[in-house]
Amino acid sequence: MNVTLVTRDATLDDLSTQDYADIFAEIRERMSLDKFCRLVNSQYSKAQWSKYDHCAIAPTRQMRNELRRAIGKPELPPTVAEATAAASPDAAVWQVGEGVPEHVIMVAEMPVTLHVNGAVTKTGQVTGVTSPATKRKSHKRLWVPDRLLERYTGLRTTYSDADIIEAGIKTLEAMP
Repeated sequence: MNVTLVTRDATLDDLSTQDYADIFAEIRERMSLDKFCRLVNSQYSKAQWSKYDHCAIAPTRQMRNELRRAIGKPELPPTVAEATAAASPDAAVWQVGEGVPEHVIMVAEMPVTLHVNGAVTKTGQVTGVTSPATKRKSHKRLWVPDRLLERYTGLRTTYSDADIIEAGIKTLEAMP
C-alpha cells in the first residue's frame, strides 16, 4: 500500500498572467484559433478562446493548463477539490484541531496507521497485539511533602535515596 502526495501548493503558479498572454500570442502568430484548439486538445470552444484573445476574460485554471501543455510545461497541481473529487460522497470527514486545515488525508478501505508531522508516513498494518517478551518491573515513585522537602534534600547531599529509605524503615521497625 503506497502513500502518495496528490497535491500541494495548488494555488502557486510559476507563470504570471502576462506570461500566459505571451504564450498565447506566440502560438496564435503561427496558427488559427481552430488549429490552436486542436493543438492543445482544448475543452473550450473557439469563441471562449477568442474572448481571451480580446482580453474579455481572464484565463481559467484549465485554460492555463492547456497553455502550459502547449509549451511542454507540466500542468498545475490539482486543487484540493479536484484531488478529493474521487472520494466517496459518503466518506467520513474529520477535523483535528481548530483553524484552517493544512492537510487532507484520504484513506481507502484498508486499515493503516499514519503519522502526520509536516509529512505523512505509514507504518505497517497491525495484525495482532502481543505481550512484551519480559515482564515490566513495577517501580514506586517517592513523594516527599513540601514540609519535609528541605530536610530530605539536605540528606540527599550525603546519602542516596535508598540509604534514606532504609534508615527510615529500620527506625520504624525498631519502634515498639
